[in-house]
Amino acid sequence: MMTERELAEYVGQRIKEERKKKGITQKELGVMIGVKHNTISSYEAGTNAPEQNAIFKIARALDVSTDDLFPEKENATDELDRALRMANNLNLKDAEFLNQLIEKTLTMTDEEREKFLESLKFTVEYYNKMND
Repeated sequence: MMTERELAEYVGQRIKEERKKKGITQKELGVMIGVKHNTISSYEAGTNAPEQNAIFKIARALDVSTDDLFPEKENATDELDRALRMANNLNLKDAEFLNQLIEKTLTMTDEEREKFLESLKFTVEYYNKMND
């Protein structure tokens, strides 16, 4: 398991790799996400870990998923198998709808995501209460 420092360094390296692939300078990326270039530099060096909102902005600016910035989970295969087994019980329309929910959630700001997920939680809780 990675330490926080190792994770920050890994994420920083991935940001740097993706930024360079796009031909974007640290200053340009900083402007795109609303921070100074020295903040991007500290992210890339692993001396400062970006907060969740910054990670979403960076991923969006670099046109990658947030998962692309992090190491793969050690049990990713187990989770993928579990997701595929669950999806087998859904029709295509339902699976596409759930995928749209996930994609929508990933494109939101922290505040929007929090409100959106709260409304979904309320809906699930209401459904559970009505069907108990």
